[in-house]
Amino acid sequence: MAKNKLNEAPPIDYSDDRNLRMSPDIEAKLKSQEHPLGGHKAFPDIDQDGKADNFEELIATKRFQDVIDKIKSSTGLEIVDQQSMMQIQGQMMQAVQRMMQIESSNIPELEELAVKVVKDQMSLPEGDLQFDAKIEKPDFSGMQMKPKEKKKKEPESEQPENDDDVQARMDKLDLEKQKRRFVNSLISGSSKKAHYMYHMVSTELDAINPDLVGLYSLVMSVNDIMYWIMPDMDGMSAGGAEQSMAGKEELDLSTDPPTIKAKGMFFPVLVHELWKGVMEYMSAHGLPSDPEFAAEVMDETDNISGEIWDLRLGPVIWEKFTESYPESLLDNEDMGRIKNYLYYNIVSMEAKPFLDLAKQILSGSQKGKDIVEKIVNDIIQQLKDEDWEDASGETKSEPDIPGFEGTKDALDDITIRPTNEPSQDLDMDTILDKINKSGMESLTKAEKDFLYSL
Repeated sequence: MAKNKLNEAPPIDYSDDRNLRMSPDIEAKLKSQEHPLGGHKAFPDIDQDGKADNFEELIATKRFQDVIDKIKSSTGLEIVDQQSMMQIQGQMMQAVQRMMQIESSNIPELEELAVKVVKDQMSLPEGDLQFDAKIEKPDFSGMQMKPKEKKKKEPESEQPENDDDVQARMDKLDLEKQKRRFVNSLISGSSKKAHYMYHMVSTELDAINPDLVGLYSLVMSVNDIMYWIMPDMDGMSAGGAEQSMAGKEELDLSTDPPTIKAKGMFFPVLVHELWKGVMEYMSAHGLPSDPEFAAEVMDETDNISGEIWDLRLGPVIWEKFTESYPESLLDNEDMGRIKNYLYYNIVSMEAKPFLDLAKQILSGSQKGKDIVEKIVNDIIQQLKDEDWEDASGETKSEPDIPGFEGTKDALDDITIRPTNEPSQDLDMDTILDKINKSGMESLTKAEKDFLYSL
């Protein structure tokens, strides 16, 4: 099934030397699976037919073709090769200068528009989040480039740990890391699509300057292709990686409601960072509820090297993810709220069933679609029950539909830290569910102290 579905997109044709190629080291890492998503547990098995050796080669092939098609569309070229790329890059540099010149005179309006398009396209209820959006160059100091080295823990007692307990914890850690890696690919894949959200507000952008949409199309399509034709970031210095990035986001949980803070050098990047911040916010319940264990998972998965690969492969993974949605969810613009609840419910699953479902979704199986449809139907029924309770004043069932709680900002290396005196009565999920139901003012001082220590 996976083979048939993905082979609908033909592989890149390298038979003509004029055609553009991926960087050799990226091709090699895809083939050997020596990259952060290599051989992922959620990737379905495929038949080897001479076109690709593994699932990531298939989705990389599709994504590479997609970005080449975008360049053709933005430039009008029929063939994109090494020679034409030299010309295209020169055009892009001129486009960036012209684009930033236009934006410099319209920054407040563009910042407001970026927030509006994200809130509208993500169907965010008014008052759930607030935004601090800036069109400016961000500061990347302190970013985590690669997984942190594990620190040796001092034994808490002279009693050695049981071998079975150690193995069980290692197995759980591996599952949680695999889950977090996949969730990160969904976050980046979704927010990568947001780079092109300027099309959704083309009327407003045309009113500012009719050249903007065309300039954005050229700049963003060239930006996408550079992820594929330049050497992989693993082989570059941290400074080189920072220079290639144009945006940054973080979450401030100390405000009520929480604040998504985002900076981007120009409008499409700002939209991308705002979108990514909301996705991080909705994805937080995918982390283990134990803060120390969650921090260990993120230390090994949340870094720039991983994010680069998420930006390469994530868009197709996100496409496959959304293809599993029932047609009623895709065709109805009023179902945005349900889509958010669906995503929340899926990422909140335990790691093993989450990875099993993800594999079914990526394979395009009917079983995966049936599971997703059942989750959607359960959400709709529960929302109907809640509406009935609100109207009647009676309780039909205990509500279990969450809002959007929690976050983790991978770029800024925000970690979840345990309190000095951890209590079994305090955990992140319980507190955040309480905020959703009754607001920040309902928290006790101990609960607030615990939350702000995260």
